[in-house]
Amino acid sequence: MNKNITTVVSIAFVGGLIGRGLRYLLNVVIARGLGAEALGTFAFGMVVLKFLSVFSRLGFDNAALKYVPRYRSETKESHILGLTIVGLGFPVATGIILAVVTTLGSPLLSPVFDQRLLETLPLFALGIPIFSAMFVGMAITRGYNESRYAVYTRDIGQSVSAIVLVAVGAFLLDDFVATVLGYVISIAVGLVLVTWFLRRQQALRFDIRPEFEFREWFVFSVPMLAIAVTQFLTNWTDILMLGAFVSAEEVGWYQAAYQTSVLLLVVLQSANSIFPSIASGLYDQGEYERLESTYIAVTKWIVYLTTLGGAFLLIYRSEILRLFGETAPEAEMALAILAVGQFTAAGVGATGYLLSMSGYERVESVNTLTVVVLNVVLNYVLIQQYGIVGAGSATAISLGLLNLVRLAEVRWFLGIQPYHRTYWRGGVAAGVGIGVLLIGRFLPLFPLAKAFVAGACGLLGFLGSMYVLGVDEYDRLLIQSLD
Repeated sequence: MNKNITTVVSIAFVGGLIGRGLRYLLNVVIARGLGAEALGTFAFGMVVLKFLSVFSRLGFDNAALKYVPRYRSETKESHILGLTIVGLGFPVATGIILAVVTTLGSPLLSPVFDQRLLETLPLFALGIPIFSAMFVGMAITRGYNESRYAVYTRDIGQSVSAIVLVAVGAFLLDDFVATVLGYVISIAVGLVLVTWFLRRQQALRFDIRPEFEFREWFVFSVPMLAIAVTQFLTNWTDILMLGAFVSAEEVGWYQAAYQTSVLLLVVLQSANSIFPSIASGLYDQGEYERLESTYIAVTKWIVYLTTLGGAFLLIYRSEILRLFGETAPEAEMALAILAVGQFTAAGVGATGYLLSMSGYERVESVNTLTVVVLNVVLNYVLIQQYGIVGAGSATAISLGLLNLVRLAEVRWFLGIQPYHRTYWRGGVAAGVGIGVLLIGRFLPLFPLAKAFVAGACGLLGFLGSMYVLGVDEYDRLLIQSLD
């Protein structure tokens, strides 16, 4: 492990925080510039784009996280080059095919979905091959136990360009088509950046002959594709099914609530950007005790910060949703329910990746397939009964069940679990932070200012308490990794 865990996770966390904030702001820009209906239409198109890009990636983003660390340890640079060529080439080719199919087939969906949701699907389809290649390229850079290039690519480069171009379309041109095209162009910016970074890491080079292990890669990536598809459906079935049962404006309200709840995952996603390659390397080297210690250390901080963030969203959900303009009481209720589901997902740490990177990818396939069926059924029933509140409930139940099952399986198959008695320090500190958040309700400020001042003070209260309580043995594991 020639990269220290603290440094790469810190970069991933800061970058993930910036990127998540920018992508959240993107939704605010669309809602403020074009209205809730436009936000709902954009959200539906983005879900279709991301869903089809999962297919076009063919699981190679996960294959990169598994094989690049192995090839590096074995000094097989030609194999890394071969994996890079295939990992970028296949998604582009399959993405183009899926883009054509989407363009030609979208009119056939008009009996199911609102016509307004379908009109711009061909524009979103343009981004499928670009988005897919960008994500695989980011995964390859993370296979070097390096998080900064993925951060520069999506969290900064693509997200900043998206904000600028979407703002031009929404505010200056007041045109939804220009807004969507601006977003697609931002994805192309991300692909150019990640290609440049692959060249810098010499994952993409011209001075050696590539070597290919097609069979081994596909044997691993195909089950991972199934996992990715079902995982995606677990997270996004709500938007797809809302498009069939409610108006585009209501989809926009739900998107505001959902994107707000997803802010709770920023710590988990930052850890996930580097943990899979670390877990794969430790497992392959038989360092099971260090794997468990790392799992505990990373999960501990995910739980601490997500607990504080979840309390913030629950206490100030009304104030936060005002960023999007006019919403509805149902959006606040949906946000509260979704926040509980996202907390469950974050609270078990990177269990899904840990299973996949430890040789149990087929177990993870069964997990996600079972839960996605449940999620589809719950969304179908609850959306028709309760609208966007029903969608939030279905998603929260599915996320909670999936992650609790994963937690039990990590314990059963690997003999490890992420919780430890030293968590009491974080519990005390989180209690202090939550107390500050509750007191902040009485500040004589206008709603948004009150929320952000209270949030900042709550975070300071948490960090100050952690400093006073001191570090434990697992924190020292991270601190000692600093050179």
